[in-house]
Amino acid sequence: MLEGNKIKMEDYSLDRMLQDLSNGFGLYFDYNNNRYLVFKVNDNCYSQELITIREKSPHAVRSLISLKALKEMYTFMSDFEYKA
Repeated sequence: MLEGNKIKMEDYSLDRMLQDLSNGFGLYFDYNNNRYLVFKVNDNCYSQELITIREKSPHAVRSLISLKALKEMYTFMSDFEYKA
């Protein structure tokens, strides 16, 4: 399942991602051709940080997102990597 600290997407479920975030891990992932770091702040509250910063990008560098938003994004996420 793990290759280095990268995770094979077909083995990684939404439940596993939420469990890892609840256990204090940060998670890097690709979404819409951008690299993000997300970690749990509080119940139903997650911090999302844009890692891939491009000139004239309309995406916020840091934002707070809900559990619902994270679940909706999950389908389009790829290339997961842990941050301890």
